[in-house]
Amino acid sequence: MARASKRDHIIERATDLFLQQGFKGTSIDLVVTTCGVSKPTVYKHFPDKTILMNAVMTHWLRDPVPEPPETGGLGALWQHLRRYWWAPDHMAMYRLVISEGWRFPAAAEAFWSDFDQAWWQAVETWRSIQPGIEAAGFELRLQAELWRRLTAQ
Repeated sequence: MARASKRDHIIERATDLFLQQGFKGTSIDLVVTTCGVSKPTVYKHFPDKTILMNAVMTHWLRDPVPEPPETGGLGALWQHLRRYWWAPDHMAMYRLVISEGWRFPAAAEAFWSDFDQAWWQAVETWRSIQPGIEAAGFELRLQAELWRRLTAQ
């Protein structure tokens, strides 16, 4: 494996581990075993677990938030949100950041600014051009749905 591909491989596998096991539950030894690389290889690319989590978050955030559909009304928006914003891996990342983000503050801040706030802004932009959708009630409905999905297991 080339150097960059080993690094990417570690990031991809560590992402799955962090989402499944949490930050505290994901040891470097587990990353080593799961990736099939040596411990020095992991430490060469990521001197500590927080740096690995920062790389995971940077990789995870690489895709921009997809714009909501301009047509189709509320039903099309809700379908878009279910497919993208409320996807299972996104809900898992929310849970990870909410529960353990204090352990990796830079990555957590990136999540809130580049993912969560970006989604809220995209949805607010969509709402602002829709006739008859009141802001406060709409936001409360979105918050309730996000909370419902975060607490469902």
